[in-house]
Amino acid sequence: MKDFKKALGQAEASGAEVLILVLYGDDLVRALKVVYQMGLKDKMKIILPNITLGIAQNVGATIMEDVISTTPWEWMIPYQLGFVRGQEFSEAFTQKYDIRPTSTAATAYGIVYQYKDAVERAGTTDTQDLIKTLEGHKFTLLKDVQQWRTFDHQNLQTVYVVRSKKREQVISDPLRSDFFEVVGALEGEKAAQTLTQWKAERAAANKPPHL
Repeated sequence: MKDFKKALGQAEASGAEVLILVLYGDDLVRALKVVYQMGLKDKMKIILPNITLGIAQNVGATIMEDVISTTPWEWMIPYQLGFVRGQEFSEAFTQKYDIRPTSTAATAYGIVYQYKDAVERAGTTDTQDLIKTLEGHKFTLLKDVQQWRTFDHQNLQTVYVVRSKKREQVISDPLRSDFFEVVGALEGEKAAQTLTQWKAERAAANKPPHL
């Protein structure tokens, strides 16, 4: 806590209008609580490079109000943007487990289905054949179009800019999980590193320019 307070005190003294917390997990939870205790939310716009439903729930609806962040998926996004299969997944998951699915749950679901689809298209479970089948493949599952990029095997997908809702809106949800509203989006191609950047990174690590 002392380390966060010292750094946040310096940020406050700088007179900056925006505070970006490049943290994750428990560190982010603790830092956000200190931000709130110090009253910084009244002085600065709080930005998080990445957020998950689990982190938001640990922090709490009051502290999360109006915080800006990004996420590849959260359960409320399919409803806001009209992704029907994402809605069906959220409803089935909630009915079975009595909690809202997180982005991690959606990722795990997507990976299983993509593996199944690749095996069916390749007609084999051979690893090298599956790699070739997946490279460059585009698909739509719980959101808009995604693609397995050929040169680095990254999953290119839209990253959503979200703002945390008011406390009253969050707690009005039966499971108190309706935290985010979409305020912007960034295409996967623009969010990921370029081929030139990837090659330079591989070269710097003495690795070949291919996987």
